[in-house]
Amino acid sequence: PMRGRQMPWQGRSLAHAQDTARSSGSGILHRLSPAAAGAASRMSPPPAQMVADDAQHPLSRPPTSGPAVYGLNPVYPQSPADVYSSVSEPYAYHTGFHFFFKYISTRLGKRDVLRVSRAIAHFRPSLVALLRNLTREDLVFMEKSLRRALLEYEKLIGFVGTPTVVWRRTGEIALVGKEFSILTQWDRHELLAGNRFIFELMDAESAVVYWEQFAVHAFENSEHAVMTECRLVRPDGVVVPCAFSFTIKRDLFGIPMAIVGNFLPIL
Repeated sequence: PMRGRQMPWQGRSLAHAQDTARSSGSGILHRLSPAAAGAASRMSPPPAQMVADDAQHPLSRPPTSGPAVYGLNPVYPQSPADVYSSVSEPYAYHTGFHFFFKYISTRLGKRDVLRVSRAIAHFRPSLVALLRNLTREDLVFMEKSLRRALLEYEKLIGFVGTPTVVWRRTGEIALVGKEFSILTQWDRHELLAGNRFIFELMDAESAVVYWEQFAVHAFENSEHAVMTECRLVRPDGVVVPCAFSFTIKRDLFGIPMAIVGNFLPIL
């Protein structure tokens, strides 16, 4: 682990552009050893095979969460008035978690499934405890807050040249910057209107490590960026090694609302 080191992308990331006044953010850079990477490749199918499996045996996905419009964010409303008028029901997060567990059980090896399950078990009690006392009106307010925040994130992504993605706590992608599409060749409209999840765009080991790190930082009091590395998988199965940082944004009740991820290719 490396502490106190300023990473190249840290000054340009979306999370730090918004939170510089509040937190300088220190991170830990986790590197996979060759032995660990080799073990992971033996436990789970290679990226190209994962893409092929997804095409031949697609999983049923939750329905889209809003009317499709064209722009940087082609799923969610494009103005504050649209946000407040269109959201009348709580967001169905359970469908995303159901898809997540179906995905890991069919796409990951047994050892990886065990690692992810342990990570989920680490933060699930805190999540359930916070949600237990919330009313329906609270849940609707949470969804309005998220969609309103997406409008602001959309503006920031337009000014920052770093490949950026914003996703929900389930991993469901909510906002995609054009630089990310250039980096990975994934179409933004396909990712948003098709209800894609961020862990689907990673190889098996990267997805497992992400959930392990998310579990550790999900209910921390700070909002510093978590810095690590990952391997993104393009639609054609080509792997793109990246430096990866993510920041967990929480709502009024202290529940993870959105995760802002920044990616830079490792050349």
